[in-house]
Amino acid sequence: MVKRIICILMVIAGFCFAAGCGQEQQQAPPSVGLMKGQLAPDFTIQDIDGKEFTLSSLRNKSNVLLVFWATWCPYCIQEVPKLKKLHSKYDAKDLKIISINVASNDPLPRVKAAQQKLGMPYPILYDKTNIVSRMYGVQGIPVSIVIDRKGTIQFRGFQMPETIDALFDQLIKAG
Repeated sequence: MVKRIICILMVIAGFCFAAGCGQEQQQAPPSVGLMKGQLAPDFTIQDIDGKEFTLSSLRNKSNVLLVFWATWCPYCIQEVPKLKKLHSKYDAKDLKIISINVASNDPLPRVKAAQQKLGMPYPILYDKTNIVSRMYGVQGIPVSIVIDRKGTIQFRGFQMPETIDALFDQLIKAG
């Protein structure tokens, strides 16, 4: 009985964190956090295999798409096929997709299972202390942030726009 109550409380907490995962908020831009034109703060966290990743390792080398997500967020899962297509199209053309699991009510084994099941070919970082999520002002998911080679945020939104390919092409041409 106690385990059941704890499980229910965890689910409620997850829904509270996922407040941005609602359809009506999918259409509006985030009102908090880092925005277009700001410098993306550097961070170092581990991927799901325990290997450290530092954002600044890509500075002056590649454009970056950061995607904050969780396995329990239906809108996050709906974006995976689009992310896979983008990875296939742009990974060799100077755009790196970095997926950041917010780890809130999302145990590492479940994230690894989701990677296998969904065939996610891009790196998945595990933000177990939510330090990066807080740094970037992520209050709902999915959140996508496009960062150019210089480290400047070029886009931030709850959902990638239909014109995201044009933005990526423009960033790649800018070299």
